[in-house]
Amino acid sequence: MRTLFVNILSFSLLYFTVVLLDLLAMYIVDLEMIRFITKPLLIVLLIVFYASNDKESTSGKFVFLIIALGFFLLANVATLFRTEPMIIMSASIFFILGKLFYIFRFANRRDFDIVKFLPFVAFYLLYMFVVLSFILDHLGSYLIPVLLFLFVSLMAMQFAFLRKDEVSEASYQLVLFGIFTMLFGDTIRVLDAFYFHWTYGSLSAMLLYAMSQYLIVMGLVKEKIDLKPLISE
Repeated sequence: MRTLFVNILSFSLLYFTVVLLDLLAMYIVDLEMIRFITKPLLIVLLIVFYASNDKESTSGKFVFLIIALGFFLLANVATLFRTEPMIIMSASIFFILGKLFYIFRFANRRDFDIVKFLPFVAFYLLYMFVVLSFILDHLGSYLIPVLLFLFVSLMAMQFAFLRKDEVSEASYQLVLFGIFTMLFGDTIRVLDAFYFHWTYGSLSAMLLYAMSQYLIVMGLVKEKIDLKPLISE
């Protein structure tokens, strides 16, 4: 069993098989109940994978990532009860907290270099202006939660970008691409909910979310070890 989680090929096949099942269950009514297993299982798999490959299980960064994934697990469960407004609000809070702990995990001693920070300010303003121009009139009481959700997403991207001189190139690229993928998925989710409902909006957002979590965790694991590309003996 441990071989399954220390080998990149084996784990990837398992993870994306669960992703495929979850996506199918979104649009096949007879399979809908399977999502109560597949959606939480995605995060559980990532937790076990990370814990199996991180050699510093007592470090603060290890704890930050486990807590982050724990909040994403709660969010995944909460979104399965999307007909209850209070539960949906709770899911949004869990997503925000998960991203905050991703930020803590990404943080390093160079995070506050003002020269590197300024380009992100311009990007924040442009991104928020464009997205809000589409959804502002439809947000109502969700204005503050959505703004906070998008802001934390952007902050996570900034801290991922600023890891460049602190980690290996492979780790840096995987995490950064994962964060960009998550931001893209978040944007689709917000536009789908508050601007224009697209038939495949939820499916696209879920696929991007699952891919982003995989890329981020894989990148963070690669800070510690080189995963075996083939099945272990």
